[in-house]
Amino acid sequence: MEKEIRKIQLKCLEILNVVDEICRKNQIKYSLCGGSVVGAYLYKGCLPWDDDVDLMMTRKNYNKFVKIISKSLPEGYSVHNYQLTNDFESTFTKIMDDSTTVVQQDGTVSGVFLDITVYDKIPMDYHFKWDVFLWKISQVVMIGKLEDKSIKTKIRNLVLSTVLRDKRKFLRFFQRQVEKIGEKANPYSYAELFGAFCNTKPYKPEIFENYSEIEFEGKNYMIIRDYVEYLQNRYDRTDFREPKEKQVAPHYQYVDLELPYEQYKK
Repeated sequence: MEKEIRKIQLKCLEILNVVDEICRKNQIKYSLCGGSVVGAYLYKGCLPWDDDVDLMMTRKNYNKFVKIISKSLPEGYSVHNYQLTNDFESTFTKIMDDSTTVVQQDGTVSGVFLDITVYDKIPMDYHFKWDVFLWKISQVVMIGKLEDKSIKTKIRNLVLSTVLRDKRKFLRFFQRQVEKIGEKANPYSYAELFGAFCNTKPYKPEIFENYSEIEFEGKNYMIIRDYVEYLQNRYDRTDFREPKEKQVAPHYQYVDLELPYEQYKK
């Protein structure tokens, strides 16, 4: 299994190099994110048991990236998010290697991918409650209908079938609201309202507005300057080493790095 994980990591690094080149060419700032920051900090590379690479951007950089990425990717790679495609697996962006196949634990079929999440400016006043309200609705929208027969669930499913039946339309509305409020916010913090994790934890502006570089798998990549403070805030601890029982690959139940996932689906 360790050899298989390493092969997946190397594919992820190929995607990372593509994204890094595009970002540097277009003056777009990004940073390693989450477990990839932990890996860079502790191992100067991927966590030995991790089977993906994650990046993060501020909304300003992210919007610039989304605007140019479709035309900038080389052949064999594709971009997936609610702004550009009909994929609704996530509220963030996936850059995918189309020549590979992975089946995730929930049964989703795709190519090996790199995730890019966005951090938005969040006001430190009553507007924050509106952002959080919309964020909570977005979680309902992305989870979708439930199957139990309680009155609450029936109402939820009815709303999803009527008012919120167009996911992309709601997410775009959510994005416009968050951006509009964020542009006027002062003072403000940053939060991952469109991210992979269900949280609205705030981060100081300095964390996402100062950048450096860090060695990761033998090459330098962009990272937020205060990445240790970011990790402490994100994980609510100062020791980022995981116990042995948590050192497991989280994502995939099946992998074929030589078969395009569209062929696998057929």
